[in-house]
Amino acid sequence: MSLSIYLDDCAFSYRLRQVLLDAGYTVIIPADVDPPLTGAEDELHFAHTRAAGWVILTYNPKDFRKLHKLIPDHPGIFAIYHDNDLNRDMTYADIVRAIRNLQ
Repeated sequence: MSLSIYLDDCAFSYRLRQVLLDAGYTVIIPADVDPPLTGAEDELHFAHTRAAGWVILTYNPKDFRKLHKLIPDHPGIFAIYHDNDLNRDMTYADIVRAIRNLQ
């Protein structure tokens, strides 16, 4: 069974989506949801992924850490720290590798 990963608005890129799909994951983006959640508040993304059973992938760990503390019962959060520093930021391949290691 493929892991379903929801790319938060801040983490969405066509390339990351494709890399995750190529690695065998199901990938959902805010625009795929009915009604679309593009631009919605973090709380709405979190509530939707929790109800749908999807793991959320975000570059916004601070806000999602707060949501996790409020509601710890959820499928998971892949919190990617992203500082726009090519020497420290994870590549898309690094993200896939980290997800596989967690599985």
